[in-house]
Amino acid sequence: MAGPVEVPGDLSRRVFLRQAGGAFLALAGLPALAERSAAEELAAASQAGNPFAAIWQRPREVVIHRQATGERRRLLLWDPREGWLRDGYVEACRMLRDVVAGEVRQIDLGLLNMLYAIQSWYLANGVYEPLVVTSGYRNPVRNRGIEGAARNSMHTYGKAVDMRVRGLTTAQLWQMSAALRAGGVGYYPGKGFVHIDTGRLRYWQG
Repeated sequence: MAGPVEVPGDLSRRVFLRQAGGAFLALAGLPALAERSAAEELAAASQAGNPFAAIWQRPREVVIHRQATGERRRLLLWDPREGWLRDGYVEACRMLRDVVAGEVRQIDLGLLNMLYAIQSWYLANGVYEPLVVTSGYRNPVRNRGIEGAARNSMHTYGKAVDMRVRGLTTAQLWQMSAALRAGGVGYYPGKGFVHIDTGRLRYWQG
């Protein structure tokens, strides 16, 4: 794995990135399902003083395609009236399961918010494609057998996703993910995917 990389200073669609990032930070680290009410979440976004906070007042929906299985699901995760929706959350956990081990684990809510923010960005810019997930949760035993995988990978905690999006270059997807400043972002141009996680803020190229 190569060393850390810098976030480019001149991102395309810069206004969107600047506005979306601050509102995201208010919501990224939700500790557990239903621990915060919808009203509390909206208040947190508003307190961020961010003009793009409206994104968090809309229903949070993501479309995920699992490359390994061909599954594709539209998931409604959060509703302004009800907060986090258990059925949508359970299905998200299933979609981001370890498809090799057949194992499902609870997925971090901050990671789901990050997926929602990224998809909101590219939908707003005319790219109507699902997030193609190549890796979500990984069983720790299986993770140890993957060449190049970190020993204490965030994948093993349900806090990481590897993904790509048709219609976006790997660099564009990495730029958006890094601009959120919500965790770790790995750039893998040779393999054509971006890694995101909700661990500490860091950037690298693999």
